[in-house]
Amino acid sequence: MTKSIFVTGATGLVGKHTVDLLLKEGYHVIGLARSDVSEKALKAKGCEVIRGDLENIEALKKGASESDGVIHLGFVHNFAEFEKSVLIDRAASAAMLSTLKGTDKPFINIGGKPSSHAEFSVFDLRAETEKQVLAYASQGVRVMSVRLPPTVHGKDDVHGFIPMLSGTAQKVGYSFYIGEGKNVWPAVNVDDAASLISLAVKKGKAGKVYTAVGEPGVPLKVIAEAIGKKHNLQSKSIIYEEAQKKLGFLAELVRMGELTSSEETQKELGWKPTHATLVEDIAEFY
Repeated sequence: MTKSIFVTGATGLVGKHTVDLLLKEGYHVIGLARSDVSEKALKAKGCEVIRGDLENIEALKKGASESDGVIHLGFVHNFAEFEKSVLIDRAASAAMLSTLKGTDKPFINIGGKPSSHAEFSVFDLRAETEKQVLAYASQGVRVMSVRLPPTVHGKDDVHGFIPMLSGTAQKVGYSFYIGEGKNVWPAVNVDDAASLISLAVKKGKAGKVYTAVGEPGVPLKVIAEAIGKKHNLQSKSIIYEEAQKKLGFLAELVRMGELTSSEETQKELGWKPTHATLVEDIAEFY
């Protein structure tokens, strides 16, 4: 019998590619849709649709109870009220997980490790959500967390950091990095991320955290130079204060970053990133 998977965030960047892969692999996909546009897009692919959003608890419980597993990719990306977004996500996760107790069905959470930068301790809220979600492993749910890096790149990426940097470079007339640009961004191609999520559904173990990183760290200078080459712009170093004027609070995010390994994840799940690198995708899509 074909297994069914309930997917929130099914028309987002990672959701869209994950749904396409699940359908290709023979799953029946039930997608959460909060708009007519999303519903139409999902139905066009042959997906079943449940209307609602992350605050519609009954819709979430329905999707979880009527499926053989859940991939929770939805999140309210409102950085002006980030704490509120996290609390909505936390309540949504708890609602779906409550219907899965004792079933041993898979539940994929999208998580993130705690920030080592005090300025962004608010992001530790998502790390706390991850901790609470993984606790359901002791209640008969095969719950796992997939940690995506700051840059998930590829076709359809229009709202991430790379489109933001590329758009700013085109606006100001040059591509830039901060200082020496040696800080590194872990990255993953969106199709590789979808592949990992699918493997976690099939083979992942309860309570485990999997790291979806295709490249451990791409230097910001390399990223800036790739954007410059794409748009025939000079790439140059600027000071942090100048970056703040161009990017606002996001300047701090841009200068952050640390090497991140997915070696254990690749070994356990048999996952191997095979799609385009960040620089290759910048040349094609950004």
